[in-house]
Amino acid sequence: MNNKILLVLEIIFVIFVIIIIALILRAYLANKKIKRISHYSIEPIKDTNISFTDRVVNKYLSFIRNLRPYMKRVVYFRKRSKKYDKYIRYMERDKIESIDFITNKFIIAIIFLFLAVFSQIFNYRGLGIFRYLINFFIGYYILDIYYYFYYRKKTKLIENELLRAVIVMNNAFKAGKSTLQAIKIAGDELPEPINDEFKKMYLDMKFGLSVDTVFDRFAKRVGFEEAVYLSSSLTILNKTGGNIVEVFSSIERTLFDKKKLNEEVKNISSAPKMVVYTLFLVPIVFTLFIYILNRNYFDPLFSSPLGYMIIFIIVIMFSIYVFLLRKILRIEVQ
Repeated sequence: MNNKILLVLEIIFVIFVIIIIALILRAYLANKKIKRISHYSIEPIKDTNISFTDRVVNKYLSFIRNLRPYMKRVVYFRKRSKKYDKYIRYMERDKIESIDFITNKFIIAIIFLFLAVFSQIFNYRGLGIFRYLINFFIGYYILDIYYYFYYRKKTKLIENELLRAVIVMNNAFKAGKSTLQAIKIAGDELPEPINDEFKKMYLDMKFGLSVDTVFDRFAKRVGFEEAVYLSSSLTILNKTGGNIVEVFSSIERTLFDKKKLNEEVKNISSAPKMVVYTLFLVPIVFTLFIYILNRNYFDPLFSSPLGYMIIFIIVIMFSIYVFLLRKILRIEVQ
């Protein structure tokens, strides 16, 4: 009888988690669709009523702000939080500080730990300190993993739009605009996410930073070669002098030629990429195939610290395997 009750409770818990995930996914897709069609629709009369979701978000942000002074007292957290500055969007600069990311990481880690403890209530047994630590660290670093891939995607979009940004600024210089005005025009006319970076540069320049410093900070935030080239060119221009229109025209031609060459290389390297993806998926498919044939085949790996050590070694070896595959078959444009 007790087993049946526990089974029912587990099913209810799983259904509850699935419903929450579905609602979050639905809200995310709805917001994405709203952003996509907002450029082509008339803005409706704004509703002053705050929705339940917004109230929950505001309460959470207020809670994070209340924890902010306590987190800032720890020197280690202040130093570690500096690397999260690049994730703060221009529109969120008054609401979010970099130290808030550390707070969010701890909250997610505690949630993971709570879920691990809660899942064991139905089994009447504990996890052991080693598994609790694993759950805590997974929760603590999962936000870093998310932002790593998010920023890689954002950087790729910025890289694709940098040539367009240079063209917009060059046209502004030809019209007699100053550097500050050209950056503002680029921030207003360019699409997301590159407009966010130009708005940050405009704000930096209004605070009194020089042009080469502003673009150097931009290059460090995005970290790709074209941005470094742009920053270096402006630094040389600022120190030696010259015609900024001619410099930007030269940068425009260089970036256009490189983008054209990259497109050709991408077409040539499509076959090696397919080989990389195939070799990447083969071990995963093979592991899933074994698991389907024998569900208990991998149980020894999850029953002792030695098994977890073997899993860790397998993950490291697989990561090296993928890295070497990409390194061998990658074609670089110099």
